Amino acid sequence: MELLKILAIFLLVFYGLKYLFRLLMPFALRKMTERLMHKAQQQQSAGGSRTYYTTGGNPFDQFKQQTPPKKEGEVRVDYVPQEDAKAKKGTQTAGEFIDFEEIR
Repeated sequence: MELLKILAIFLLVFYGLKYLFRLLMPFALRKMTERLMHKAQQQQSAGGSRTYYTTGGNPFDQFKQQTPPKKEGEVRVDYVPQEDAKAKKGTQTAGEFIDFEEIR
């Protein structure tokens, strides 16, 4: 009998919390996105960061990064391959070759 009572209390608490989260999460997410947008706008106006965010009607547009404006003649390298990757080409990385004859 005690097991059924504990199980019933557990289920009531579980479904109660589930219902509350369903009601409260949209408000919490809206507040969180407003804070993130405000923080991004402050960083953009201060110019202290190299990450540039777009602003618009959609709150998720802030996560789209734009490339910063470049000066003419400026070159930026994002990735430099290692020398080991260039040296291993052709038959060195192909594996073992076995001669065979086709039998009909």
